[in-house]
Amino acid sequence: MITVTIHHDENRHVSAFEFSGHAEYDQTGKDLVCAGASTIAIGTVNAIYALLQIEPKIDQATEGGGYLRVDLPNDIDVEVDAKLQLIVQVMTAQVYSMVQTYGQYIKINYNQVA
Repeated sequence: MITVTIHHDENRHVSAFEFSGHAEYDQTGKDLVCAGASTIAIGTVNAIYALLQIEPKIDQATEGGGYLRVDLPNDIDVEVDAKLQLIVQVMTAQVYSMVQTYGQYIKINYNQVA
């Protein structure tokens, strides 16, 4: 199962997100849940780069895939941060749409951090 974890503070301000695991919906190369989750994750990172010129800290598995963590900067302009949070909200809505249809293969967790 793919687990998407959204790390946020008490005000729902997102500081990081993670995609981990494998959907196992179908065999490698034919797994549409994995492809969808990967597209959402990489598309979000690309949008952050392209639209905001921000380079978040990225940690990803080098062998076997199945893991991506993106730590968002917290020392940016308020207006830019608002746009960054909107991009992450769109990502979360996309993941939630996948959970509604493929909930046995992908889930979303929220982790409140101090």
